[in-house]
Parts: sequence; structure tokens; C-alpha cells
Amino acid sequence: MKEDEPSFGVQGVQKTLGHTPVLRQISLSFGPGECVLLLGANGAGKSTLLRLLAGLSHADKGRVLNSFPGRIGFLSHHLFLYGRLTVRENLELFSAISGVVRVEELLSHWGLEPHAHTLVSNLSKGNQARAALARAFIGEPPVLLLDEPSSHLDDRGIQLLVDCVRARVVQASSALSVIATHDIHRLGSLATRVVGLARGQVLADSGPNAPSHELQRVIDLYRESNR
Repeated sequence: MKEDEPSFGVQGVQKTLGHTPVLRQISLSFGPGECVLLLGANGAGKSTLLRLLAGLSHADKGRVLNSFPGRIGFLSHHLFLYGRLTVRENLELFSAISGVVRVEELLSHWGLEPHAHTLVSNLSKGNQARAALARAFIGEPPVLLLDEPSSHLDDRGIQLLVDCVRARVVQASSALSVIATHDIHRLGSLATRVVGLARGQVLADSGPNAPSHELQRVIDLYRESNR
């Protein structure tokens, strides 16, 4: 990473939930143009790390670093949508907050036009997932954090997700995407870097712009650690 490039990550971070250590002295730094797949078993610390990076939680020790300009796009297990508002109303609200009006484009891209006037609470799980992804992508955020984004998506939804993330990698050299997932089969092709977590620590890190054999090495280590 060049000295004048923005950086994003954690330094010496520890996090305990209750009496359980979730992150143990984690240090990771990400840069522009990366699409990072964050792998780990349930309880490895992936979701906690993303929440720290998104500013929704605070570390017990260590620092979160973010020198990227602009907002962070975040998708978690919680939709961050208003169930008693329609899909359109939700996107209009979050677009207004972001200062970007892209509602028609978002509805069209994510295949939500037929559901634009449906309350979010009345949507299927798959369409709720699409609406939450549409919200995360509002304003083309320079940093995008996605926690298990393929959950509840059908094949068409997966393709829309892959197309959006791949476009960021190809077209936006200043953008960063970090994706926590178990879905290597369907999302693995997006990775320019793979990081494996185990028991709150870094198991392996391919490094930025890693060759395919190094990406595969980290994936194999992740799979081996879960047998």
C-alpha cells in the first residue's frame, strides 16, 4: 500500500462479549481496489470485526483505522430497514440522508420494481435481502462491508450481487469491499484477497492482489480448520 493511499482496518484490537473473548489482538489493514473475502466458522469473529469497522461497536483495546473519505456501506444480519415503510420509502429515506437520489436505478437493478410499494415487513426473505443490499449500495460508498450477503438470495439475486461487487473492483480503483461469507462457491471469484479467522485470531492472510494459488491456499486452510 502506498503511503498516500487511504487505509482501513484494525490495529491490536481486542473485543470481549460477556466473558468470552471474540477478537484477540487482531491487526489487519485494507486498501483501495481490494475485494476481501473474510472467512471463518461461526464464532470466529467475522461479524464482530465488521461491526467494529462499521463504527457500530467499540473495541476493548486497540484502534480502528479509517482514512477513506465518505460513508461506509454496511449490510449485517439486521436489515437496517423500516418494516412499516415500503421499499421505495426506505430507499428514498436513506438516499436523502446520503444526499444521493438513485431510487429508480436501485429499484431497477435489484429487481425490486414490482415490490416498490410493498411494506418491507411483508416482503419475502429474499426480497428483504435485496432491499437491504440496495440500501447498502446507495451513493456508491468508498467502503462496503457485507456480512453474509448471499443469505436468502436466489440465483438471480446472487448474480446481481456479484455484478455489483465486481463492477466496484473493475471500475472503482479507489473502492474497498470486505465480505464475510461461508459461500466460497458462489462468491469466491470476487476475491482479490482472502483472510481467514479462527477463534478470534487471523488464521491466514493471502495479502493484497494475491495470485490465485495464494488465495486458494488460504481457502484450503480455512476448510481444514473447520473439519
